[in-house]
Amino acid sequence: MDTSTKILIVEDNFVEANHLRLMLKNAGYTVLGIARSVNDAKENIIKEKPGLVLLDIFLMGKETGIDLAKFLKEENIGFIYLSANSSEDILSEAKASHPYGFLVKPFREKDLLIMMQIAGYHQKYNIESSVRKEQLFQRQLKNLISNFGTWDEYLHQMCNALQPIIPFDLMISSYMTDERTDSILFGFLRTGFNEYQKITLEGFQELTDLKLHELEAVLKNTTTEDNICIYNGKDFQKKITEPALHKITANYLGMKSNLTLPIPLSITKKGKFTFSFYSKNPSIFDEEHLEICKRLQDNFIYNVENIIARQNDNLKKPEPLNSSETGFEGIMGKSPLLLSVFDFISQVAPTDTTVLITGESGTGKEKIANAIHTLSSRKDQCFIKINCASLPASLIETELFGHEKGSFTGAINQHIGKFEQAHNGTLFLDEIGEIPLEIQVKLLRVLQEKEIERIGSHKSIKVDIRIIAATNRNLEKEVAEGKFRLDLYYRLCVFPLQLPALRDRKEDIGILAQHFIKKCCEKLKKNELHLSSESLKSLLNYNWPGNIRELENLIERSVILTKDDNINIIPLPVAVNIKNSDKDEDLLQDKTIEENERMHILNVLNKCGGRIRGEDGAAKILGVPPTTLASKMLKLGIKRNHY
Repeated sequence: MDTSTKILIVEDNFVEANHLRLMLKNAGYTVLGIARSVNDAKENIIKEKPGLVLLDIFLMGKETGIDLAKFLKEENIGFIYLSANSSEDILSEAKASHPYGFLVKPFREKDLLIMMQIAGYHQKYNIESSVRKEQLFQRQLKNLISNFGTWDEYLHQMCNALQPIIPFDLMISSYMTDERTDSILFGFLRTGFNEYQKITLEGFQELTDLKLHELEAVLKNTTTEDNICIYNGKDFQKKITEPALHKITANYLGMKSNLTLPIPLSITKKGKFTFSFYSKNPSIFDEEHLEICKRLQDNFIYNVENIIARQNDNLKKPEPLNSSETGFEGIMGKSPLLLSVFDFISQVAPTDTTVLITGESGTGKEKIANAIHTLSSRKDQCFIKINCASLPASLIETELFGHEKGSFTGAINQHIGKFEQAHNGTLFLDEIGEIPLEIQVKLLRVLQEKEIERIGSHKSIKVDIRIIAATNRNLEKEVAEGKFRLDLYYRLCVFPLQLPALRDRKEDIGILAQHFIKKCCEKLKKNELHLSSESLKSLLNYNWPGNIRELENLIERSVILTKDDNINIIPLPVAVNIKNSDKDEDLLQDKTIEENERMHILNVLNKCGGRIRGEDGAAKILGVPPTTLASKMLKLGIKRNHY
């Protein structure tokens, strides 16, 4: 954070607030003042316009710091939370309001200064990202005017241009006039990344079974908004009680929220043009999207009026839009949840922003990291991966930062660590939640200062790398329990990317299964097989605790076992609740020693949340070294998707 940034402290404990003021002042920051309540803070903010607010969550009066955070978002002012309570619930609520950081009392001056640096990093990314996306859209709008073909071609390109700044599952563009022959209605339903299914007036007829005159009556009954407006959740539910366009999108296409953008026409006044954006997410649209629409509305007016003037009397018959795209950087699937992930990847990849990928084991975190690197400016440089869970605690530091010859017993040669290897490229830190606390401190310093020191050396080495981290753990819970540093969490969580579990994107199971079948058949040199309807049904009904990795393994086994042209049986595992202690005795009967040992280890791993090392890790409970446990798990075939 630039020291010239003006800072407001919102804290009702004067002693703590003054101590905070002195620490900031000593570090060269400008403190505007101290506010003790939400009302005092609002008055100060309106008058002084600070660049950053340090905000206590629990304040005097009825309103809390989280209430003030909503006001700060509207004013586009960044903030850092202060709290003596670091519970998981508080952290989750804090995260939902998108702060730049979170300081848990009592904190040291060093903690404060690190968090200020992290806040500066967040602020820089937020500004750059917002400006970059809007500038790109402005350029695309200009190109659309010069390369205009038919209405549907123009609107299809508009879908691609708008998606990064206004997330939608359906865009409906309507130009309604008193002359029916001049009216235009096109819907574009998102079916893949940069793939849209066009829905014309006839298409809406097929969806609704309404006759043309009945559908036209519904459209006529649809109120044309004069202002940009949002209908989320309950507000949208109220709108769909009316026999209008909103009701059709909800009942037949599953839409749950709407952003309406009317385009006021000044030259061509005989009609009304409207963009209506719909989403299956009931709370996707917010004030930020309203502000974006307001800023871009003039550009839309220019585009639409030019096109109407050029094409109104000579509309070409729409041609079907085809797309040959079958995946996104080798990642298969077209569910709305996965498409949102693709959108986020396309937005963050061109930057050098740190990305934190979260999700259950087997959801494809490494593939996502690969995609981010491939689409980045560092794509021609190295992509270095390290699995933090696969290394003993004693080796993590040397693997990350390297060591000099003779720096410790056994260091017979100089070793170059992963950070140095990744210079000018991308470093992927998989299972970041497994790093011990003492290494977390050193990792944070490297991320902040962008330099490392090999073990046994006092020479600093500058590194220019992009960090992508991944974990299957709930890091907020780990922070609350003191197992993961809060400052490191916020330094990594600049751009969080949550991957959906396979059970939450079941519409992708058939696509993935057929993809894996084709891949396995090629590998095994077999004729391509097909999935029977019964097999697909069984896949859709299964819960997929191991996600995509489990699906791929099961498909490979099925391809090997299948003798016919169709896969009729999928060897799905029998669900066993190994956490139910009442059944432990029954489960142990009629088992071999190895089977009982395997079950016992799985039971302990589940109780430890999958953690192997540390005071509360499975190795400690089982009374064996972590390396011995890892070796035993390998021998017994215990993988991450099993616990």
